[in-house]
Amino acid sequence: MKTMLALLIIPLLIVPAYAESQTSPTSKGTLDVRITYDPIEMDREAVIKVDFINPSTQNIQIHIDYAVHVSKDGQDVFGPTPPNHTTEGSVKIPVYFELGDGQYTMDVNMTGILFNPIPTETVSFNIDTGKAAVQTADPPDSQKPADPKPADDSGGGCLIATATYGTELAP
Repeated sequence: MKTMLALLIIPLLIVPAYAESQTSPTSKGTLDVRITYDPIEMDREAVIKVDFINPSTQNIQIHIDYAVHVSKDGQDVFGPTPPNHTTEGSVKIPVYFELGDGQYTMDVNMTGILFNPIPTETVSFNIDTGKAAVQTADPPDSQKPADPKPADDSGGGCLIATATYGTELAP
């Protein structure tokens, strides 16, 4: 019994948990890029994970040539890096957020896929730190979603029952 409990708990301890995640397509839509990171503390190194995702399969795309640049108000914080290559399609970027609270910009440029050069595609992310990262719990009325569309009760019963029994079993 204890062994079974330990086997259930261990995976929970080794699965990384990130507080923030953003995904956006590249400028020409060839790939989606996802960044994930823990809450950012000023004057401490943060690790930002960058995943290159094939939008057709939703899987990590291997063998990507890329460059990264992080800045705040035009001042460089990390990079711009020379072109790099990731075999696995995921990289971890160590960034030291030292220019105070506010909004930082992370630009990811992609220049190749599967060892084939492509015209540069770019995606930018805004990373909020400090007070800028705190969001209100209740959005203004203009940002609240509209009421959901009422359910349509005009049929749509069980197709399998119709084919099997010649009658429709409505929910």
